[in-house]
Amino acid sequence: MADLEFASNDLFVKIRSQTTSGLENQKQAAIILAAVEETIVEQNEQLTPLAYFGALMTILEQQRSANPTAAAAPTTADSLGIMVAVTYLLAIVFPRIPGAILKLKFETIAQTLGATLEVYQEDQPLVRSVLACFEFLLAAQDTAKWNTDVTCKKLFQVLLIMSVDGRPKVRRRAHEAVKRILSRPPPPTTHHPATLPTIEFTLRSLQEYAESVGTAASAKDRKELEQQVLHVLVFLKMILPVLAMQGGHDRTREKLRALCEMLLRLPVRSSGGGNTVLTQWIFSVLDSLFGAGSAEKDGIFPHLDMALLDSVIRALLDIRPYQNDITLVPAWLELIGRGFNKLAELATEATASDENHPEEQSAAAAASVAEKSYALNDYPKLLTSVFTKTFVGIFSQASTKPAILAKASTVFAAMIRTCITPAMVKQAQQTKDAMQHDDEPADLLVLVNLINSALSDIKYRAAWGAVLSIAEALFDRIGPVMPDAVRNTLDNIMTFRDDRAYGDAFPYKQELEVALHAAVQALGLEVFVSFVALNIENENPKIPRRPYLLATFAEAVNRPLPKIYGEKYVSPFGPHTLRYLGDVLLPLAERMLEKSGNSWAANRQVEAKLYETLGAQIWSMVPALCSTVPGDAAENFPKVAAHFGRILQALPADAFKNLPSKPDFRPTVCEATTSLIEGYQDAAAARALPTPPPASFNAQENRERATLGLARLREYASRFLNVLCNNHTNVQPDLLETSKAKGQQLQVLHERENQHYAKTIRVLLTIADEQNVTSYFMSLVTTLLESQSQQHAEPESAMAQLSKIRDYAVLDLQLILLPFLPDVKTKSKQLAADSPLLLFYKVLTGQLRDKDPTLQKRTYKALNHVVESIPPSALNLEELITRLLDPEVLSNATSGAKNARIQLLQRVCETIPVSQKELLLQFVPVALSEVMLATKEASEKARNSAYECLVAMGRKMMTGGMDVLVDETGMWDMATLQQALDTNNNASNAGEAATTALEGQVNLREFFMMVIAGLAGETSTMQSASIAALSRLLFEFGPMMDDELLKELIGTIVFVMNTKNREVIKAALGFVKVAIVSLRQEILEDELENLIVAILTHSRQHKSHFKAKVRHIFERLVRKFSYEAIEGFVPEEDKKLLVNIRKRREREKKRKALARQQRDNGDDEDASDGEQSKKALAKGGKAVQKQFEDALYGSESELDDSDDEEDDDDDKYIPDQFKDGLERTRTNGKSSGRTMIREDGEVADFLDANIVSRVTSAPRRSKKSASGSAGGTKSNDFTHAADGRMMIDESGDEDDNDGAAAAAAATGTTEVPEDHYKDSLRSEVAFTRTADGRVRFLKPDAKRKRAADDDEDPEAAANRGATGTGLGWGQRKTTRGGGAGLDQGQIDKMLGKQFKAKRAKGDVKKAGGPDPFAYIPLTSKVVGGKKRKAAKVAGQFRNIIKATQSGGDVGATGGGAGSSKGGASRKGNKKHK
Repeated sequence: MADLEFASNDLFVKIRSQTTSGLENQKQAAIILAAVEETIVEQNEQLTPLAYFGALMTILEQQRSANPTAAAAPTTADSLGIMVAVTYLLAIVFPRIPGAILKLKFETIAQTLGATLEVYQEDQPLVRSVLACFEFLLAAQDTAKWNTDVTCKKLFQVLLIMSVDGRPKVRRRAHEAVKRILSRPPPPTTHHPATLPTIEFTLRSLQEYAESVGTAASAKDRKELEQQVLHVLVFLKMILPVLAMQGGHDRTREKLRALCEMLLRLPVRSSGGGNTVLTQWIFSVLDSLFGAGSAEKDGIFPHLDMALLDSVIRALLDIRPYQNDITLVPAWLELIGRGFNKLAELATEATASDENHPEEQSAAAAASVAEKSYALNDYPKLLTSVFTKTFVGIFSQASTKPAILAKASTVFAAMIRTCITPAMVKQAQQTKDAMQHDDEPADLLVLVNLINSALSDIKYRAAWGAVLSIAEALFDRIGPVMPDAVRNTLDNIMTFRDDRAYGDAFPYKQELEVALHAAVQALGLEVFVSFVALNIENENPKIPRRPYLLATFAEAVNRPLPKIYGEKYVSPFGPHTLRYLGDVLLPLAERMLEKSGNSWAANRQVEAKLYETLGAQIWSMVPALCSTVPGDAAENFPKVAAHFGRILQALPADAFKNLPSKPDFRPTVCEATTSLIEGYQDAAAARALPTPPPASFNAQENRERATLGLARLREYASRFLNVLCNNHTNVQPDLLETSKAKGQQLQVLHERENQHYAKTIRVLLTIADEQNVTSYFMSLVTTLLESQSQQHAEPESAMAQLSKIRDYAVLDLQLILLPFLPDVKTKSKQLAADSPLLLFYKVLTGQLRDKDPTLQKRTYKALNHVVESIPPSALNLEELITRLLDPEVLSNATSGAKNARIQLLQRVCETIPVSQKELLLQFVPVALSEVMLATKEASEKARNSAYECLVAMGRKMMTGGMDVLVDETGMWDMATLQQALDTNNNASNAGEAATTALEGQVNLREFFMMVIAGLAGETSTMQSASIAALSRLLFEFGPMMDDELLKELIGTIVFVMNTKNREVIKAALGFVKVAIVSLRQEILEDELENLIVAILTHSRQHKSHFKAKVRHIFERLVRKFSYEAIEGFVPEEDKKLLVNIRKRREREKKRKALARQQRDNGDDEDASDGEQSKKALAKGGKAVQKQFEDALYGSESELDDSDDEEDDDDDKYIPDQFKDGLERTRTNGKSSGRTMIREDGEVADFLDANIVSRVTSAPRRSKKSASGSAGGTKSNDFTHAADGRMMIDESGDEDDNDGAAAAAAATGTTEVPEDHYKDSLRSEVAFTRTADGRVRFLKPDAKRKRAADDDEDPEAAANRGATGTGLGWGQRKTTRGGGAGLDQGQIDKMLGKQFKAKRAKGDVKKAGGPDPFAYIPLTSKVVGGKKRKAAKVAGQFRNIIKATQSGGDVGATGGGAGSSKGGASRKGNKKHK
C-alpha cells in the first residue's frame, strides 16, 4: 500500500508543478518525471518505486551507452540536463527500493552509476545524486559482499575520496553517506567491514601531510596542504564518534590509537610554531571523540574503549600549549575536561556492580575485570596527576591571564563535580586515617589537600577567586558524603572572612560568599557550626564573633541542594535538622529579640537595632530550612512546635515586648509549616524505584521515616488548626489601631493577612483527623447562626464592622473546610439529619435575604459548593428554588453577587432530576428573565456565567431533563442527545404539545419561545438581552433545531430591526452575524431579501453607528452565498457597498497569492493553524464561548485596508472617526498597532474613572486633518506620524504663513485660520507673565517686524501711531478704535477676564473651556533634574508665594489668570514703558 502511494509523495508533487519553471534544471526534471510516469501507465503497470527505478535506470543506461567515455561526453546542455535530472530522480527513488533487489542487481547498478560518475564527475549536482545512490546501494549489502567483492570496496573508496573533494556540497554529501553506512553494520556483526578502510584512509592522509608540510617549497604549497588536511579533519569530526563506538575490535582499537597519535603529533605545540586554526580543528576532532556515545549509542555498538580515551588524554598532556596562549589554552582545557567527563562516566559504569545489591546485578556487571581494575586504580591516579600538574601550572603563576584563569576555574570545578567517581569516595572513606599511619593518602584526599594548600599559599593569591570557585564545587561533591574531608577547606575560607582587612582589601568577596553558601547546603547548619562556631554571645572569648554568618545562612538555605554526580537516587531529606533549629537557632532568636526590647527600653537604640536584626535573620531562614525537609521530624518536631505555637498564639506586641517595630513572624511560621508537611507527604508518597538502588540508598527506610514524621505532624495538626482558624476569623486589634481604614478597606486588609493562614489550613487539613475537622466545622456553623441572631443597633459602628468581617472570614473558612468533610470526601448518597453539611446548607439559605453585598457574594458562592456536595435525595430543591426566586431576595441581589448567583442558578437547573419536569418548568421561566438580563451586566464574568447558564438550561430542556449530556472535555454525548431529540420529535409528531401534556413542554422549542417572549419587554435593555440570549442559543443549538423554528426566529428578528432603538438594533445585528455563521444556506434563503433590506436601513444615515457592522455582515453574506446572489437584493443606491467589497476581496486574494508564492512554508503554517483550531474545539465549553464571541463581536472588517487607493467610493462606507486614519495609512503605510492615550488638548488624569474611554489603538489624527474634516478654523503646522509622534519642520519662519495658507486652501477657506497660541507669542499682543504674576508684553523681533512692514497695507500704515512702529508701544492706553486695531474685549479675554465670577471673588471653571489654573512644578525632579532649570523654577515659585503673602494681586481676583480691574495689565504696560 505504501508503494502505491509513492507517486503522490511531496517531492514528486512539487516536481510535477515545475513543468513551466523558469529554471532549466527544475523544468527538465519535471518533463522526465512526466515521461517516465506516462511510459509506466502505457505498460499497464502501477506507479511503484520499482517501476520508477526500472524506467530511470533504462534512461541512464541509454545515455551512458551513447557516450561510453569521457572523450565522447556530450557537449550539448540538453544531454547533460537529462543526466542530471535522471540521477536526481533516482536519488529520490533509491531509499524505497527493497534491499533484496539492490543485492541482486548490485553489479549492474554499480557499473552504470560508476561509469556515469566517471564521465560527469565535474558536474556537482549529478555527483551529489550519484553519491546518494551509492549510500543506499552499499548499505543494502551483507558482510560477505563487503569482504569479497572488489566493486563494493571501490564504490566505498569513491565515497572516501569525495569526502575530501574541493567542492563543499559534494564533501558534505559524502560525509553523510559514509557516516550512515558505518552506523548500520550488516547483521549479525557489530563491527562494520568498512571501518578499517576508513581509518586507514584518514591516517594515510594525515601522514602525507606530516611528511610534506616540512618540505613545502613555498607558502602557497604549504597553504594547499593545510587546506587539504582541514578537509580530512572536518571529515574526521563527523565520523570519529562512529568509529570510536566500534573500538571493541582489536584491530580497530589499534588503528584508532594510531590515528589519535598522528593527530596529536601534528605541529600544534604552540600557537607560534604551528597553525592555530589547524590546532583548534584537531582539538575539535578529539572533542567529538569524547562526546561519542551520547547520541550515536543506540544499542548496536559496545561502550567506548576506556584505554583509547586514557591514551588520548595522556598524549594531550604532552602537547600542552604555552600557558598564556589565550587561543589554545582554553580549548585545550575544555578538551581535557570533556575527556575526563567521558572517562568518569565509563569508569562509573564499570564499577556500578560494586555499588548495587549483590543479588540485583545490573548490566554494568558484565564489564571486564581489566576495566574494573582500571576504574579503581589507574583512573584515580590519572585524574590526580592531570589535575595536580595543570592546577599548579596555571594557578601558581602570577602572570596567567584572567581569561585563562576563568576557563581553568570552570573546567576544574566541572571535573570536581563530575569526575570524582563513587569508588574514589568510598576508597577515601576507608583510608581517611592513612596520614596518621604514614601511608600514602587516597587520590581524592590528594585533590582536597591541593586545594587547601592553594588557599593558604601566598603564591596563589592572584588566583584565589578561581580557587574559591573550585572549593565551591568541592563542597557540593564531597561535603554531603565526607564532611570531615572539607573541614580544613572551610577553615581556610573562614580565615579570609575573619580577617579585619576583609571588607577593604579582599577582592573576591562574591566567590567567598558563594563558597560559604555551598558549604552550608552541603554540610547542614549543625555540622557547619560544629566546624565554625557562631560565638554571637561571646561564649568562647578566644575565637572571633561571627554574627555575619546568620545573614550568610539566610541566603544559603535558599540555594538548591547539591546534586551528587553519578547518584541516580537522591534522598528526599535535606542536610539540616529540626534539632538544631529547635535547640539552638530559635532560642537564640528569642534571646536576641528580648535583648533588643531591653535595649529599646534602656534607650540604647543602635544595640537594640542590631539585636533585632539578628533575631529577624534567624526567623527569615526558617521557611527555607523547612523546605529542605529535615529528616528528624519524628524525633524533634515537638521542640520546634513549641516555638511555632507561641508565635501563632500571641499578638506581635505581646510576643516581643518593648519592640517598637512589633515584628510579625506568623506568616513565616505558616510558610515553614506548609513546606514541612508537603515535603513529608511527597517523601511518603514516593513510588517504588524502577531499578534496584545502590546499597547506600535505602528507599524503604526513607519511606518509613517519612511515614513516622507525618504521624508526628498529625499529632500537632489539630492544635495548629485551632490556633490558625481563630487567627483567620478574628480581626486583630493591632489592625484597628495602626490603620484608619474602615469598611471595605478594613476587609481588604484582613483578607490580605488571612492569605497565609488559608494556605496552611488547607495543608493541615490533608493530615488532620476527620472527626476533628467535623467538630470544628460544626462550631463554625454555630458561630454563623449566633451572628445571624445578633442585631447591632448601630450598623456603622466599629463593632458592627468587626462582626461583618468575622462573618466573611467564617464563610471563607467553611469553604476551606468543606472539601475535607467525611461526607464530601466519600461522596455519601445519604446524609444524616444532623449532618453538618445539611445544617450549613440551611444556614446559608437563611442568609439569602441579607442586604450586605459581600455577604451575598460569599453566600451564593458557598451555596454553589454545598449544592454540588449534597446528594439530590437529601436536597429539598423546591424549597431552594422558592427561596432563590423570592422577589425580596431578587430585589436585594447586588451587582457584585450576580456572577455567583447565576452560577448557583445553573447548578440548581442541572441538579433537577428527570422525574421532576414540573419543577423544571416552574424554575426555568422565572429564572430565565434574570439570566437574560445578566447578559447586560458590566462584569465580564457575570456575562459569561449568564451565557453558560442559558446553554445549560437549553440542554436541560432539549433532553427532557436528562442528565449526562456533556463529557469531561465539554463535547456532546451524542447518544443521549439523539435519544432526547428523537423523544421530542416523536412527541411533537404525536401532537403531545403544551396544550395536551406537560411532558411535551420540556423541549427546545418551548425554551426558545420563553426566550422570545422577552422581546415583548417594556425596556430596551430586556429586548436587547433577549436577542443576545437568542444569539448564544442559536450558536449552540442551531444545527439541532428544526427548520421551521429557525425561519420563524429569523423573521421575528427581522421585524424587530424596524425599531429605532440603537441598543436593540446592535443586538439584532449581532444575531444576524451569528445566524450567517451558524445556519445553513437553505434556511436563510427565504428571509434573505427582508434581511438585506432591514440591514441596509441602518447604514444610510449620515451618522449611523452601524456602518462598519453592516459592511462586515455583507462580507459574510458574500462568502455565504455569492456576490451575484446578494447583488440582486441590494437597491441601486446601496450597490457601491458591494462594489467596494468585491474590489477589496479581489485585492486581498492577489495579496495572499503573492505572499504564498514568496513563502516557502505556507502549507506548514496553514496546517498548524488547522491543528490549533482542532485543539480549540476539543477544549469544549470555553472554546465554544470564545468562538461565539468572535462571531458576535468581530465587527472589524476581515479585509485589508492598506491598499484602498484605487477607488474613492470606499470612503462613503468608512466611519468618520476612521477616515483620517485611512488617509494616513494610504500615504504612510500600516499603523504600528500601538495602544495610545488620547488627550484631546487636556492632560490625561490616570486616576479618573473615564480614562478607559480615552485609550485607543487607532492611529492618531493630527489637528490639522481633524479641523479640515470638521470644517473648523484651527490649524496646526506640525504633522504627526502614525504612532502619534509629532513631526516638527525646522524650516524658516517665513514658511509658516505659506504652510498655513496651504492648510486653508486644503480646507476650502479663503483666509488663514487663526492660531491663538502663535498669536500669544508672535503678534502685537504677545505677552508673558513674570514670577510675581504680572503681565509683560513682548517686543517682536526685528525680522518679524520687517516682514510685517513689507506686508502692511496702506490703510494700516495710515493708521499707525506717532512712534511710527504701527504696534502701539508708545501709547499708554489702547483704545477700541485706534492704534493697532485692538478692541478692549480682546485684551480682557487675553488677560483672563472670561474666568471672572459674576457674584463672587476668584475664578470659575466653565464647561468646554480650559481650567483657570497655573500648573507650576514644585520639585526639581519634575523638570528633568537639570540644576539650572530647577533653580529657575524654584525661584519663580518662591516669588509667587512671596507676592501672595505680601498682599499682591496674584490669585486675589484673577487666580493667576488675570485681574478684572486691569491692575496687572497696567503694571505690565507701565513697566514696559
